[in-house]
Amino acid sequence: MIIQRIQSLYLLIATVLSGFFCVSSIGSVKVEETLMNVYPKDNPVMLIVGILITLLLFISIFLFKDLKRQKTIALLSMFLIIATEATVFILIFSSEAGMISWTGGALLLLGSFIFTLLAYRGINKDQKILRESDRIR
Repeated sequence: MIIQRIQSLYLLIATVLSGFFCVSSIGSVKVEETLMNVYPKDNPVMLIVGILITLLLFISIFLFKDLKRQKTIALLSMFLIIATEATVFILIFSSEAGMISWTGGALLLLGSFIFTLLAYRGINKDQKILRESDRIR
């Protein structure tokens, strides 16, 4: 099977990255000589939004026949990724602990955003090609 639309591959990669975000450690906080990892499951809203992002990206892979809806879902997913990323930074930086270290979980969301943005650009390109072909007829 050959994937002819590169944005489907981008959406698949974004789905996998956002899925890994839901189970990976966001950072480590040192509290009274104890190193505690911070996970999305520690903040239920962040976990629910992470799962929602993953589901939206997965559903958008199969909407290749309806480019307008696929584009809308990709845009909504990018908005949710930005909101979740901001929440991660606020959660880590507002911590009362003295020592904060990143473990890379937040970078998974950044990668998911980049691949969703690439897919969005691919969807725009497909729409442009379809408009040009309709104009020729």
